[in-house]
Amino acid sequence: MAGSRTAGFLGRVWFRALRREGPTLPEGPCLILLNHGNGLLDPLAASALLDRRAGWLAKATLWKIAPLRPFLKAFRAIPVTRPKDGGATAEAIQESFRKVHEVLARGGSVAMFPEGVSHTGADLAPLKTGAARIALSSPVPVAIVPAGLVYGDRTTFRHSVLLRLGPPVLHADLVAQGVAPAAVAELTERIRTALKPLTLHDADVRRLVLAQDVAWLLAEAPGSRVDLEALRARVQGLLAHLASLSEPELHALEARVHGAQAWLQSKGLRPDQVGHPYPWTEVSRWLPGAALRLGVALLLFPVGLLFWPPYRLAGWVAGRFTHEGDQVATLKLLAGLLLYPLWTLTLSVLAGLRWGWGFALVPSIALLAVGLGQPILERAAEDLQAIRGFLRRRDPAVPELLEARRQLRSAFPELGS
Repeated sequence: MAGSRTAGFLGRVWFRALRREGPTLPEGPCLILLNHGNGLLDPLAASALLDRRAGWLAKATLWKIAPLRPFLKAFRAIPVTRPKDGGATAEAIQESFRKVHEVLARGGSVAMFPEGVSHTGADLAPLKTGAARIALSSPVPVAIVPAGLVYGDRTTFRHSVLLRLGPPVLHADLVAQGVAPAAVAELTERIRTALKPLTLHDADVRRLVLAQDVAWLLAEAPGSRVDLEALRARVQGLLAHLASLSEPELHALEARVHGAQAWLQSKGLRPDQVGHPYPWTEVSRWLPGAALRLGVALLLFPVGLLFWPPYRLAGWVAGRFTHEGDQVATLKLLAGLLLYPLWTLTLSVLAGLRWGWGFALVPSIALLAVGLGQPILERAAEDLQAIRGFLRRRDPAVPELLEARRQLRSAFPELGS
């Protein structure tokens, strides 16, 4: 269970909130198929949220990256050579399939990304046929479980992630055909159809962006703690409606949404703060906890500054070595796993040389204190934002924005009250 423990630990470190929705995994062998929009954060998040340990199909080139090898071993990764990487012979592909079938025959589960590549595209990438061929050639009956990963902000440390499982993809009627091209093509299309509504994907980029903007505009919590399942459902509900709008209607809606976004940005407010009444009973309950959190944050802040350099350096490394949005979080995580221990060791040596070796443990204790205090620091930041919202509560533009939100809800009843 080393992989599950590793994923759980790193998941709690990187993500502020991890949430899983949907049916439980069926008993017996499962082939779990996910969208792939955030590099190595995708298997990390999914492994942390799945209720059973699964092997992972991973591109063989990852084994060339030395820092990744311990993780690949911990997650029981199965190498597969892609045609684009060269060397994808029929024998190599069959060997990968054989290893997957061995896991399934033992009643185990295997997870994979049928898109075959991590990307930031608005729509799902064309699915490879490997998942369908594995399922149709399996020596034992296998459940094909689609699963969508939705991120609050895929590149940001301490944000949120949702794993949304769907019902198994029906394919018993195709098994008798084996890996005949028609059966493989049909099952691949069924997988795509099942996977798409579990994610935030659509072929129409303009429509998808607008649906996401409206969903975020109606969010009822800070971005790092927003209900991603509700957000996903809203986006999916909006897509069909937006497709029915005429060009003038679509343009008017975009103008209304962009105007609201610009006002929020200029005031430094979150959507959920606009129009909040801030009743005294609520404020009086909030004040003691906020005061305590802000006090603790003041104590932790100087300690946190000690570890600001590796945090900034990890961000610089990510920006310097990739311009691909789906790889930023991966590089930040890997850089952090390297830089924080090195930085802590450096501080320990300096403390020992300066004040004696009894002080060499102080940096490690400080890092532990900052890590354990991270939730308090995050809540304190929200407390400061709440104060900003309170001070802006009587802004003359608030009624106009509230009316815009009311009109959005009236135009799209599926968004709820």
